[in-house]
Amino acid sequence: MQNQKIKIKALIGLSLLTAVLGGCSSANLEETKAAACDRWKTIGYTCVGYEGYQWGEWFGGSYGGAKVWHTLKRAEAPGIIYTGNVQRWGDEYHIYGPCAVDAIKGQ
Repeated sequence: MQNQKIKIKALIGLSLLTAVLGGCSSANLEETKAAACDRWKTIGYTCVGYEGYQWGEWFGGSYGGAKVWHTLKRAEAPGIIYTGNVQRWGDEYHIYGPCAVDAIKGQ
């Protein structure tokens, strides 16, 4: 029983250490919010709503940080709403998604 308590405490300590060193961050939030819709536009999507942001990995400086989520539309499929996020990575903005939210609708 005592051995199991030690293992549990070690696991909790390792988890906390990983969270502190690996970190979570909302760094780059404002600049990512400012650039996100332009980035979506380059691949044919239009931002129709801001969903918020999510803390992301932190690797210092311009790597990682906040993931900015938007609802999106495409001109080719005006009745379908998509969702996706943009995260800054170095001097680039990476796009994750888009995923259709309501692609199947009844007639």
